[in-house]
Amino acid sequence: MVDYKILFNEMKTLSILLVEDFEPLRLEMGEVLESICKEVHLAADGQEGLLLYEQALHDGDPFDLVISDIQMPVMNGIQLSKKIRAYNDDQAIIILSAHADSEYLVELINIGISKFLPKPINHDELCDILYSEGKKLNRQKIKMVVDSPNIILAPGYVWNTKIMVLTHNDLVIDLTKHELLLLQYFLRKKEHICSNIDIMEDFYNQGIEISEKNIRNLIFKLRRKIPKECIISVYGLGYKFLLISS
Repeated sequence: MVDYKILFNEMKTLSILLVEDFEPLRLEMGEVLESICKEVHLAADGQEGLLLYEQALHDGDPFDLVISDIQMPVMNGIQLSKKIRAYNDDQAIIILSAHADSEYLVELINIGISKFLPKPINHDELCDILYSEGKKLNRQKIKMVVDSPNIILAPGYVWNTKIMVLTHNDLVIDLTKHELLLLQYFLRKKEHICSNIDIMEDFYNQGIEISEKNIRNLIFKLRRKIPKECIISVYGLGYKFLLISS
């Protein structure tokens, strides 16, 4: 079994969708995933899982990894995998398969699913396959950052303008949705003074209502993830975002 600390380091920035109709297993696996991942969403059938997947896409924060059972009510794992692949042909998917599901495996392989976790779930096997997928996904993220247009926020801090990923010394920095939107706003308005009202209006234009108190809290949290010198407080006026050259 892979060491827990190593597993955590590979999984801590990833978001997971777990689709499993057997509630005890869903809750048990959900608890394991929540202890090592950034975000975990649970669904009881394929249709519920697809709705969560589509919502994540709509919010601009897609799941890194989907884990799904095969035999489920309403919509099974094969139908779900096909619909997900229609949205993203490269989506990482792990299928939970019982021995009785063997007749479905060829069809899943034909749509590009190559990762299977046999039931009953063995904890060591679960951790090993999560480590393998987590490592692969993180290497892909880093490669995408290297290959895409970048903005240097400060020495070691790189913002990828194409895939909207922030890294520090080639490690991905986990940003919440609101932190991501705030950073994007500041980059558009860099060197300009931005008031709380300006920021509130930008969020409102994106369908998000936010208070001045929440803006202050959000700026406090973002300052903890990037060099604090990047966000300067201008007394009585607001904030100015600066790129630090050295």
